[in-house]
Amino acid sequence: MSRTHTEKNKKVIFIGGSSYSGSTMLDMMMANSVDSFSAGEVYALFRPFRPHHFNPKCGCSKIDCDFWLKVRQAGENNLYDTIFKLLPELSLIVDSSKNPWWIKQQTRLLLEKDIEVYNLLIWKEPALFAHSMHKRNRKGWKRAWKNYYRLYFTIIDNCITVPYCDLAQRPTVVLKDLCEKCGLHYHQDKEKFWQKKHHTLFGNDSAKIHLYSSKTNDYKQCRSILKESDDIAEHQTIYYDTNHLNSLPSDIKHELDTDTELHAIIKELNKEYIDRKGTICYSAVQLSAVRIQDEIKGMAGRLLGRYIKFL
Repeated sequence: MSRTHTEKNKKVIFIGGSSYSGSTMLDMMMANSVDSFSAGEVYALFRPFRPHHFNPKCGCSKIDCDFWLKVRQAGENNLYDTIFKLLPELSLIVDSSKNPWWIKQQTRLLLEKDIEVYNLLIWKEPALFAHSMHKRNRKGWKRAWKNYYRLYFTIIDNCITVPYCDLAQRPTVVLKDLCEKCGLHYHQDKEKFWQKKHHTLFGNDSAKIHLYSSKTNDYKQCRSILKESDDIAEHQTIYYDTNHLNSLPSDIKHELDTDTELHAIIKELNKEYIDRKGTICYSAVQLSAVRIQDEIKGMAGRLLGRYIKFL
């Protein structure tokens, strides 16, 4: 079947990245155009594993918004088709679900429908990621960071890398470059994602809080659920902590200096493009073990995640 001009130009951008990597912010930046849509971590709409996933609140903050109800009723395999049909002016959907298994599965379905797919992989340098985890009293920063990028390298064929530090400090330059690589039009102030009303699902509240006027109840409610340690710089600005290394304990600094695998992954991430070939990838046996572990966690989340946050 031949494609219409509109169908031929439809695109989906998947954003990968570890927790606290800036994926929600990048999602809304890339979708900050009249013909683009920020889906956020839409994976969890169909595969919920935390309490707020089971009763999702639309990012537009309207209590009566039924957009995601319609999308969920249409089913996971019709996700992007449904969004394009509900919003016919769209040519781009940005999905920051981050889950590599999800990205791989959805990419296959999209390519079968002749929809263009681009992968962006955003990453924080390990010291900044460790800082994000440490200030929230979360343990296991090194394992979480390494395991995510090893899995991503193993099962995603190729991607464009996006250093968080560059995006935060030089957003105009980075976004112009990404738009060119993805065949998109760049417009002035694209980084000011708060100037557009988004339906973004889930994601980081520290980014989404900028969608609301600081005088509204939505802003106050969002601010109330953020921990005091969360970095909220001046409202509706792009934040980057240049002093993060000084706040880290000496044992974390030692790990940052001496872990050779960390440095090998950084070397890969510093490339402009990445394919999945390389020694950092999981072996077939390791990948099978990771897949089983992830499936068990997902099943537990669907059974118990409505009541407790344990993943």
